[in-house]
Amino acid sequence: MLIKQRDTKGFTLVEVLVVVVILAILAAIAVPIYLKYVQSARAGEAQEAIGSIMSAAKVYHAETGTWPTDLRQLKNLKLDPLVQDRWRFTINGGGSTGIQNITATSTAQMPGGAGYPVTYTASTGKWSGYGTD
Repeated sequence: MLIKQRDTKGFTLVEVLVVVVILAILAAIAVPIYLKYVQSARAGEAQEAIGSIMSAAKVYHAETGTWPTDLRQLKNLKLDPLVQDRWRFTINGGGSTGIQNITATSTAQMPGGAGYPVTYTASTGKWSGYGTD
């Protein structure tokens, strides 16, 4: 008696499930790493702008002998309009005491939401806040 062999094509359910589990594990590892990278890139945008603000503040100090207390005092400051839409900048300190820190806080136009601060502390030269870890 002859036994007829079936011509099977395709994957079994077990093989498909193994692939799905492997993809889920890879996604669980990759997604947090990707999100951290995105935060870091967004914080980099704020850090670059804060660096420009500090440079303009130093020029202002050299010209006037005092430190700016508000961005409107920095006439030579040129920030990208997109950056200005995504971030609100505040100078803490200024006047005769010097700048303590400059903070950028994300706005609603920022992909990822509003209210995320990035702070540069002038006395230590250190960054803190969103995406700077």
